Amino acid sequence: MKSMTKSMDTEMMNESTNRSRKKSIVISVAMVAIAGAWLLFRPELLFVNKTVNEGLPVTSAGSTKTNEAMSTVLSSGSFHSVAHDTKGTATIHQLSNGNRVVRLTGFETSNGPDVHLFLVAAKDAGDSETVKAAGYIDLGSLKGNIGDQNYNVPPEVDLTKYQAVTVWCNRFGVNFGTAPLMAGETKTSGKMAAVPMTLSTGKFHSVAHDTKGTATVLRLDDQRRVLRLTDFETSNGPDVRVYLVAANDAADSETVKSAGFMELGKLKGNIGDQNYDIPESIDLDKYKAVTIWCARFGVNFGTAPLQ
Repeated sequence: MKSMTKSMDTEMMNESTNRSRKKSIVISVAMVAIAGAWLLFRPELLFVNKTVNEGLPVTSAGSTKTNEAMSTVLSSGSFHSVAHDTKGTATIHQLSNGNRVVRLTGFETSNGPDVHLFLVAAKDAGDSETVKAAGYIDLGSLKGNIGDQNYNVPPEVDLTKYQAVTVWCNRFGVNFGTAPLMAGETKTSGKMAAVPMTLSTGKFHSVAHDTKGTATVLRLDDQRRVLRLTDFETSNGPDVRVYLVAANDAADSETVKSAGFMELGKLKGNIGDQNYDIPESIDLDKYKAVTIWCARFGVNFGTAPLQ
């Protein structure tokens, strides 16, 4: 009887020991998994900002003069958010020594793991797939998620092909935000060069949804015409388009349908500055308003009469 009791006690002790070992193994595996996930996602970076404050690069030894006055602005654009809130301006400068740099000013985005700055072979990128499909040049790791900073552009890069700047998370293949670039006011040694000609402009008013900002039709140096939306904001929605409408204004949806319209493309983003090419075949004496249109439901979100 005593030996049976002793045997049962031994079995219970062994079972308890095995349970403890299994529990220890489970805890160890869980800790390894948590550590691996932490290393992969680096969640603490979402709450830790890194600020940079660089001036435009010095182009001659000992120079303390305003380098910006000695550069040529080739193109510039404002960031719009994609996966994360992103704001500021991207400007491509050509320095007096011929080097080109992308300069970010008033810049701010989210922090994250392995974030880089890309030049993208597209006019804009409203999602991550566009960046992957179009192709890009990696200018290097993002120096900071806040503040002014510079990135060298390799001399072989064709800026007529790479027309957008994207903040990109390499770890997860995500577009944080993009700045579409367009030729604008340029300065060489402080002297003004050619600027786009404003053909017409107007402010958005709301129709079916709150819509605000400015629509401007520009003629560029190469004679192309571009519709530029600035300080723009409207509601998001399914299948939203940008229309030029053959009317002086459109305060409802029926006016758009009855007057006729020309579509310039899908809305790139419901918030932020953006550009749309205008075909030369469009008569701007006839199409005098810009409408944000939901093609799914036939609804006028908002319209900017052009003058």
